[in-house]
Amino acid sequence: MTITENSSNVPPRTVCKPLPRDADRGVEVRDALRQVVFGDQLSLHRRVRDLITGLPGRPGSSLTALEKAETAPGLLRAAIRGLGVGASEVSADTQLRGALCDWSQIAAPQLLLILTGHFDLALGAIRHLGNGSPYQERCLSDLEDASVLGVLMLTELGGTNGANQQTTATYDPETDGFWLTSPRITAVKFMPNVASERMPKTVVVTARLIVGAADEGVLPFLLRLRTATGLAEGVELAALPDTDAPMDHATIRFRRAWVPRDALLGGDWARLDAQGRFECDLPVRRRWHRAIGVLDNGRLDLANAAIASARAALVGLHNYAGQRRPSQTVMIDRDSVQQDLVDGVAATVAVGALGRMIRDMRTKPESADDPSQVLWSMLAKPLLSDTAAAVLTTCRRRAAAQGALKINHFTDWIHNIEAIITAEGENRIMAVTAGRSTAVTTLRLPDTPADLPWYVRMLIERERRLAREVATGVSDPASDALGPESAAVELATATGERLAATALIIESRNAADPRASELIESIAAAYALDRIKCRAPWFLAERKIADVAGDLRRYRRVVLDHLPLILDAFEIRGLGGPVFSGDYVGSWQEYTRWHDDTFQDAPV
Repeated sequence: MTITENSSNVPPRTVCKPLPRDADRGVEVRDALRQVVFGDQLSLHRRVRDLITGLPGRPGSSLTALEKAETAPGLLRAAIRGLGVGASEVSADTQLRGALCDWSQIAAPQLLLILTGHFDLALGAIRHLGNGSPYQERCLSDLEDASVLGVLMLTELGGTNGANQQTTATYDPETDGFWLTSPRITAVKFMPNVASERMPKTVVVTARLIVGAADEGVLPFLLRLRTATGLAEGVELAALPDTDAPMDHATIRFRRAWVPRDALLGGDWARLDAQGRFECDLPVRRRWHRAIGVLDNGRLDLANAAIASARAALVGLHNYAGQRRPSQTVMIDRDSVQQDLVDGVAATVAVGALGRMIRDMRTKPESADDPSQVLWSMLAKPLLSDTAAAVLTTCRRRAAAQGALKINHFTDWIHNIEAIITAEGENRIMAVTAGRSTAVTTLRLPDTPADLPWYVRMLIERERRLAREVATGVSDPASDALGPESAAVELATATGERLAATALIIESRNAADPRASELIESIAAAYALDRIKCRAPWFLAERKIADVAGDLRRYRRVVLDHLPLILDAFEIRGLGGPVFSGDYVGSWQEYTRWHDDTFQDAPV
């Protein structure tokens, strides 16, 4: 793609041309696309992909939701053995943990549902906030080989409530421990996956610390909730009705459940001294936010896993559409199907590149002390999971009857996406919080060029106007936000879309092969122009708006011309299901065992 700028207010002329299709050049372009999707971690992702797709005992559709949930711990133990490292090492390795989440969502969705609880929220909390005591080391040892699962108990029936949670942990000098109590019905913990009697669980419980007469704010506590001998004393549990995702959800009441003093997870900033006096380096209201930092990695892992399954769904739909012939026209030759595929590919590649770059940033040593990392995750989770939900829904509908069958994976992915949207902070709440941050519009990806294309600058202009609306409370003429929260959501979305488009511009400039650079920038343009089209009222005064529809159509054609190449770079391999096979009719023939020699041609 060539963009020619001029000093007048005349829209730049955009020229895009198809890339050559010969095999030798295709290899170089495909490698560049793999770099966009996986960064420098392609070999890691292939190894984890092959491990997860080869796990024994992945359940079929004949199991109940609870039975399917109960297969997940065995899969986790097999995955840990296959990786050849302990759970603590997986928890500490951003790239390995992320790859495990991505490919579990694709190839073993019920496994994904327990990963962030185990690695990010339980092991992560002990790793970051533990004191190395024998009690905590025993809990760690149980979690290390996944003989016990780790879970976070945060949300209460009355809401998440943040620093205003109602569950209490009262220090008792006589026993030198804490009594966990649910003082009222709205204080019971709601929906953690701990109902199954077959799965031992160690949980991190967020509760209000009471020492003497002082309320010391909300902090996490480590409880061995369920062991081989049953529930901990003082704990009551009621299983909740099924959700679409296979998880053993429950509601939990604490009736003076005791935990030792070392159950307090306060890092080096919150502790009890030898005399039982509480010491903390932070003000009460900040303690919650410091303690709950373990959610941050989980949000990013879930966001990237969500978009990984959207990539897989596009591969499946494209494969099926190339075989399906409902009339004289093959499905893939229908332009309405092509447009759905192209728009889905542009969106998943753009937001996926952003999620991968945030993951890469998280591996830098300096990220540990960077407060903006929390904001990056709060932007990424709504953007990536909402995009994945839209793409998956489209793929499932275009695949029609095939898409409705669990054997073809779409419905399991969609059910998991709904769980992801709720977990580790519901998406709308994440967007409100991110949009209200004064730092949100200052976020910049490493290597962002100064000369961004005109369509990215249009996204930036909308972001700037939304930021002014949020800061001043004065509605922009193009805004339909009902109030400050709605405006904050719009701002967070606008920032995420700007960053996603920018991520692909960065990748296009970094690509060594000029043909790859052109294709990647074409994908960026297709994504950004589609976002502009969807936000048209914001740009009616722009002279460039006249170019949007035509350029979007042309860039869609560039992406369409290279769709098989792009989809191949997603590395989706080893998935069962007829829509992923080379002969979907033959797959069903094998399933039914109705072979050709049992059929007779109907009379003409």
